[in-house]
Amino acid sequence: MTGSSTEATRSLRIPLLSLSSRERECLLWAARGKTYYEIGLILELSYGSVKTYLDHCRYKLDSATLAQATAYAVALNIITADDLMGR
Repeated sequence: MTGSSTEATRSLRIPLLSLSSRERECLLWAARGKTYYEIGLILELSYGSVKTYLDHCRYKLDSATLAQATAYAVALNIITADDLMGR
């Protein structure tokens, strides 16, 4: 058997692991355009904690950038349009 099934799975961008609620919260605020500092203020977290949570999101979503992680999260319905609009 070839690696084609693995390649197909990777192309679907299935998260390696599910996001924790805190990771999802940080990613949602980042998707809304907030900086690490602003997310920290909103969620009462340190800058370093926010960075760690968002780094975990990028890893779990197999993304090179935060924008890419956000796009995958929306495509996978981890974050919905209603979430982005604050509904």
